[in-house]
Amino acid sequence: MKKYLISKVNNMKLRTKLVISFVVVVFIPVLIVGIFLTDELRKNALENALEQTTSDMTRIRARISDVLIPPVYVSHSLFVDQRLKDLVNTQYENRFDIVTAYRNYTFFDSHTRYYNEIESIRLYVENETLLNNWTFIPVNEQSEVVKQLWYQEAMNKKGHMSFRLVENENSHDEKKFSITRMLYFAESQSSGVLVIEINSRMLNGILAQESKPLFLLDSEHNIVASNNQEWLEKNLDDITNSPKLIEGDTGVFKEVIFGKPSHLIVDTLSLPNSVNDLRVVSFITDEEIMEGSNHLVRLGVMVISISIVIALILVYSVSFLLSKRLSSLSNQMQKVSKGHLSTYSPVTGNDEIGQLSRQFNEMTLNLQELVDEVEMKNEEKRVLEKSQNEIKLKMLASQINPHFLFNTLETIRMKSLMNGDREVAHIVKRLGKLLRISIEVGGGMVPLEQELEMVRAYLEIQKFRFEERLQFELDIEPGLNNVPIPPLIIQPLVENAVIHGLERKLEGGKVFVKAKKSGENLLIQVIDNGIGITEQRKEDIYEALTKHYANGQERIGLKNVHDRLLLTYKTGKGLVIRSDKNIGTDISFLIPLND
Repeated sequence: MKKYLISKVNNMKLRTKLVISFVVVVFIPVLIVGIFLTDELRKNALENALEQTTSDMTRIRARISDVLIPPVYVSHSLFVDQRLKDLVNTQYENRFDIVTAYRNYTFFDSHTRYYNEIESIRLYVENETLLNNWTFIPVNEQSEVVKQLWYQEAMNKKGHMSFRLVENENSHDEKKFSITRMLYFAESQSSGVLVIEINSRMLNGILAQESKPLFLLDSEHNIVASNNQEWLEKNLDDITNSPKLIEGDTGVFKEVIFGKPSHLIVDTLSLPNSVNDLRVVSFITDEEIMEGSNHLVRLGVMVISISIVIALILVYSVSFLLSKRLSSLSNQMQKVSKGHLSTYSPVTGNDEIGQLSRQFNEMTLNLQELVDEVEMKNEEKRVLEKSQNEIKLKMLASQINPHFLFNTLETIRMKSLMNGDREVAHIVKRLGKLLRISIEVGGGMVPLEQELEMVRAYLEIQKFRFEERLQFELDIEPGLNNVPIPPLIIQPLVENAVIHGLERKLEGGKVFVKAKKSGENLLIQVIDNGIGITEQRKEDIYEALTKHYANGQERIGLKNVHDRLLLTYKTGKGLVIRSDKNIGTDISFLIPLND
């Protein structure tokens, strides 16, 4: 049976295998997971909605507290304000004294202006000598306000605060959310009731920023603030008959609000020294909660359906691409087997087929690079040999008719001695020596001492020309005089420093030739404090050194030295040029001491 199944699978087409694998591995598990996730999404939607609402309630409660704290602070301040006690305990004899006392006491006005949370402050006091200015209001046992429930409640609380709706003194039809508190004046054995009207617009503004229905209840179930203007100043009985809400329950519970099953979220807002608490109430209907959940379910079904369709398309596409890629790679391999090294496989990807294709391309590329590298090495060898032949040709050209040159220079030197001009005779002698050394140069190595002797002769001749404008110094580390170096390798650099570095400098300068050990190498430096080289000109020189030819006498001389160093020392870097404009130039190269 096992062999039969294996044989059946092996005989199937790749596309059929992928489709069966997709149904078993993807479709059935996705269907099971989708059903499970749909149920979990409905549960999570309810939990998230309640959690979000609860979090919003905490934030709203904190913002409402921020609005209520300033009025509470002001009520505490007035409770112990001695100036206020003195004002209301004084028995005034005339109207002028009363007006003066009112004018001098500015606490009410200043705090009303300073705190936007306070709309007005009133004090009902038992002192018939006071005038009613709607801030200080004298009362007695026959006054209508004394008979009000809120007034009697404040008197019974013995100085504790109470939050509730209080009739406006100017308009008895309008009620304002206020703090009421009894103030006792021991000096006159009398008392008064303080009323601080809270700015309800600020409370309503806080609640109006929320999308869910919200209202703030006092202890008498009066709605003192809400994001629904129709509920303001109404009692809870006017909008709902929720028993738990009317009984003062807090937390999260289910109720029927406006005929719709809903979840109520009730939170308590308590303030210090207050005899009654406030409640913040919000609710969200089950329909709204399930609407989000149903949307998620529909979205999940749509995503799963689209995923299955896309997966089917991908299975078909992948099976087609696999066959096509394998066929393309096979064709390219056949071409390479016939000797076409320029063949390139266009198959891409990071799978096994793509890796085989990249390795195939790397193999053909490496073979092609190897062929190109061999050709390039041969070309470089031909160029270097040609350059060496040109150098030798120039050296041979410099040997034309040497006896004629020596005899002429010797005649000039003897003539100068006879005329007493020893300086000219010395320079002619140095020139002859310089010519003799250059003519005797062959293709082998010369000691460093001999090369430096030629450099010294050249510098002395140039010093004769430039006089005091040219100074030079040869600094050779002891023990290096017999180090073999290629001939005519330093003098072109010194000539370049004098001609191009110092000749155009009005005040002249100095040339330093240094030779010292640097690790396992001999470091040769030719330094001048001349006009220097700009960055652009330095780039041009480096570019000329890497080309097969160079323009200009300066670059020809440098290129000859550079090419001979590369030709002689295969591992060398040739010339290294460092220069700063108007500061000087340092040209150096390294010669291995162990070659």
